Amino acid sequence: ILKNIDLYKDRAKNIDLIWCNQVTNILEQITNKSEYHSINDIGCNYGQLFKELKRVKIDNKYDYKGYDIDEKFLEIAKESFLELKDKVSILNIETETPPSAQITICSATFEHLDNPYQGLHNLFESTSEHLILRTFIGAENIRFVQSDSRFVDHPYNVNQFELFEMSQKMFEKGFSFCCIPDHATDMSAKYEVSKGSGVIRQMFIIVASRTSKSRNNSF
Repeated sequence: ILKNIDLYKDRAKNIDLIWCNQVTNILEQITNKSEYHSINDIGCNYGQLFKELKRVKIDNKYDYKGYDIDEKFLEIAKESFLELKDKVSILNIETETPPSAQITICSATFEHLDNPYQGLHNLFESTSEHLILRTFIGAENIRFVQSDSRFVDHPYNVNQFELFEMSQKMFEKGFSFCCIPDHATDMSAKYEVSKGSGVIRQMFIIVASRTSKSRNNSF
């Protein structure tokens, strides 16, 4: 939303996001603290996750790469964090598979894709160890396009995904997983996406880990 550009710039400089703190804590739990790990941040936006890695002084433990489809967000990221000058780039996860990384993080992006399951396939293809997926999960699939000009400049998806179907796709690709309450939305409480929109969703964090057997085999 173009009118919010100054807001995004301010948040990049001054606001520490709850979900970023939760994800960095998850990273510390699922990785060997003595090893260096590569990270793909899909839908990296203006670099808020990198900011949190830097804030808690663990950025030197990770080879961070950020990808987003929006050039404006990447410009803000590079302006706000000089370290990201050569670490963020344009990528459409629906049509491109990013370079392989041990860990992939995709927060508040998956639900906005036009073809989310092709995007999920590309996430699987490029992840060798762990996938952290933060998105809307519920008891049923809901496809919804938000086109109300009060809330968006251009129409975009605000989808929800059924947990059972997501679990099947995880297992088929050789991932075990757990579904964790999202701290940023009051432990995954249902909430209205954009005040007055009437679109009610529930955010969870899926932490998926490739099984040892599947790590030794090609996809």
